[in-house]
Amino acid sequence: MTLTAGLHADIPQSDYLALPYASYSRLKRLRDTCPAIVRYEMEHPPPSTPALVVGSAVHCAVLEPFQFTRLYVKGVEGDGRTKAVKDARAALEADHPGATVLSHADYEMVCGVRDAVAAHPKASRLLEGRPEHTALWTDPETGVQCRGRFDLLSDRVPAVVDLKTCMDASPDAFARSCYQYGYYLQGAMYLQGAQEIGYTAKHFIIVAVEKRPPHVVAVYELEPADLGLGADEVRSLLRTWKRCQDSGVWPGYSDRVERLALPTYAARQIMERIGGDE
Repeated sequence: MTLTAGLHADIPQSDYLALPYASYSRLKRLRDTCPAIVRYEMEHPPPSTPALVVGSAVHCAVLEPFQFTRLYVKGVEGDGRTKAVKDARAALEADHPGATVLSHADYEMVCGVRDAVAAHPKASRLLEGRPEHTALWTDPETGVQCRGRFDLLSDRVPAVVDLKTCMDASPDAFARSCYQYGYYLQGAMYLQGAQEIGYTAKHFIIVAVEKRPPHVVAVYELEPADLGLGADEVRSLLRTWKRCQDSGVWPGYSDRVERLALPTYAARQIMERIGGDE
């Protein structure tokens, strides 16, 4: 497949993940670890996990509901050693060839998230548009090839909309998640990517949905100042990526003996533990 810069609707997820380009998730790993680990994970991609399978099911159910009923089915519960359950599972697979079988709990969670988003007046309108598009571009400063998988390009507003499941969608908790998981980096990178390929996107909007019933939904747009910080950090990380790419050296943490201080909270906890001995 010949890939050119621009917006693509037909790149399979597996082909997208195999691209050796800089992405939000890889830059986030670079932020949190070191180039050596990022390079290793690119060359040795980890296998899919049950959590990733369920995450893909959520995205399909919410963003491509007509595909969901074809690609995912609710599994048969019960003791898999019994003939009745074995026969029921065999019949299910025969009736739905190639479909991914989800457990009852996971299937109900996915459908609950889908229905909650559909019932939310703002989220449901924002998620009218073009789902699962891949953007490919070249960073103008470093020349690094970049990629992004846009959950949805909204028809309602000039925005890239991203769907996130979480345990707590309240403002304080989700603000912490935005930093921990690097969503501010994602927003900055996706808006830059959209600009580079000529797509007008002024907003990066997150639809956050709690995994547990009643699957509360919240819609967030990061503060412009925080997206500005994200853009600055993306530039810094891309410069590091470029240095590694040009030199062929993806270093670890350090080649030297480094002095290491305990975390700031450690002294207080140590004093609390030994205080009774004085």
